[in-house]
Amino acid sequence: MSKVAPLRTLHVLLLAVAVVFCGLALLLRQGGGLCYQRTGPLFFETSWLGGSAPANVGGDAAHHGGGGGGPQQLEEQRCPTSEAVAASPWASSCYHLTKVCVDNGGLIMYDDRFQPAPNGGGEPAPTFAAENNYGQYIYVYRNGYGSFNYPLASIRGRGQAANEGADYLRQPTFSRCTVPVVWYPFWMTNFGHFLRDNSAKLWGFIEDTPWASSIKLVPVTAEGLSLPGFNYQLLQSMTPLRVETWADFSARLPQGGPAPVQPGSPSSAEGDHQRCFESMLICTHGLNITRWPLHGFGRHLVQTYKHLLAPDVQVAADTQSAVRAGAQGSAAAPGGLTTLNVVFQKRLGDTRQIMNLEELLQGCNEWRHTTAAGRRFGFKCWEAEITDLASGMTAAQRADVMVGVHGANLANGWMLRPGSSMVEIQAYGFDKHPPHLQDPLFNAEDKESQVLWWVLQGCDPAGYLPSPAEAAGKGVAASWVKNRNIILRWKALETALRQVAETGGDMQQYWQLWRSGHWWWHVNPQNITVGGDHHSTCAF
Repeated sequence: MSKVAPLRTLHVLLLAVAVVFCGLALLLRQGGGLCYQRTGPLFFETSWLGGSAPANVGGDAAHHGGGGGGPQQLEEQRCPTSEAVAASPWASSCYHLTKVCVDNGGLIMYDDRFQPAPNGGGEPAPTFAAENNYGQYIYVYRNGYGSFNYPLASIRGRGQAANEGADYLRQPTFSRCTVPVVWYPFWMTNFGHFLRDNSAKLWGFIEDTPWASSIKLVPVTAEGLSLPGFNYQLLQSMTPLRVETWADFSARLPQGGPAPVQPGSPSSAEGDHQRCFESMLICTHGLNITRWPLHGFGRHLVQTYKHLLAPDVQVAADTQSAVRAGAQGSAAAPGGLTTLNVVFQKRLGDTRQIMNLEELLQGCNEWRHTTAAGRRFGFKCWEAEITDLASGMTAAQRADVMVGVHGANLANGWMLRPGSSMVEIQAYGFDKHPPHLQDPLFNAEDKESQVLWWVLQGCDPAGYLPSPAEAAGKGVAASWVKNRNIILRWKALETALRQVAETGGDMQQYWQLWRSGHWWWHVNPQNITVGGDHHSTCAF
């Protein structure tokens, strides 16, 4: 049974409500930044909802087995048998097909059971589509408007015909060394959702797969459209084989010779374009995860791409946060003062801005704190604009503490160095909406996370300014609260930074604070109180 099963209802509610908020905002062209992180030129021009285990729908009936030791085991790791794939956790979450080819956006099934009776089994070939709230897609038109919940492509199967249109389809050779994982993404246009609810879960499975080098990730889009650039960046970090959309992956190869292979990651384990496979996995509704390596995947991203970053960032990427006593780079300056870097995330657009940022930066840079244990801290505080994966990784490696307003960009917090803190700020009124604590709650499910997540919940009616849409009374009121601009008292931020210093990056101590509700605060008109139980809401 999945370790996250007791929270499935909460997950479904939080994710569904978050989708509605993001979709409404983009449809109304209000603050698209809340659902989308722009991609820059770093690499490109730029389950969880689970469900029951689907049956094997390919050729031979699935039965459990696996490689033995020695050379046989090494061969299994390179080229898994269909039995090994069927025995893996993938097959309990995704549909496992065997002896199948792809062609023109569809599947060709070679098992006789998909041929007509009486000489065949008479079974209809399967069709696959997104399930269980997966597959949300925003079709963005040329003029900038979006169609929310545009359906992703369905994948239709058929039995092999007598007159297939290519030699490799008439007499197929099935690759055993390439295992495509066809993935219906959850909210692919939102950087936070794509990192948290897609990539980190895939990474947990891939890390635990002996034949991981055989996996080829194939995300499904609508109408054969391209993926957002950050989708490629996140997915390509997990596999040596080229990430391709379903439309590109299933296109028919030209007749008369091999298709040209682009430079970069190989298209298959064989090196060339493959269209027929011994095993294929189609994941229409996420994964039944037993672990959720959010921070592990974030750190994996940093290690994968750090060679593309500035030299000082590359060095920092291999260290822990300075808040941890004895961490590399945390040695106190003359006078016994350890300086912590506090990076404020700058959002694009005119929503969810910190209106009194200069006041907070001044207070932060001037503040000093001596902990109960006698450690002395100073703070160097600045604002960093995060527009793409490169700038997110850079800010995260330079920060001991990252401060930001609730939104997709907070997923950069999982790229922080071990022992670092994320301080999330939320607008007045947002406490009534289920997604407001989703990131710290999900971070708590990552039992290996080394990120300390704190929340300052606005409970002061005077602590915000309405977004332009709310001020004009336009759009859907449900999206107004999330997009409010924030006025945060220095005393509130000081409260969080004091706890960061006192905790010293110690995860054991943090989890004790977590259990007692001392990881978040209500910023009330006259005082600041401990948030306590995560179901609690503001009294004002």
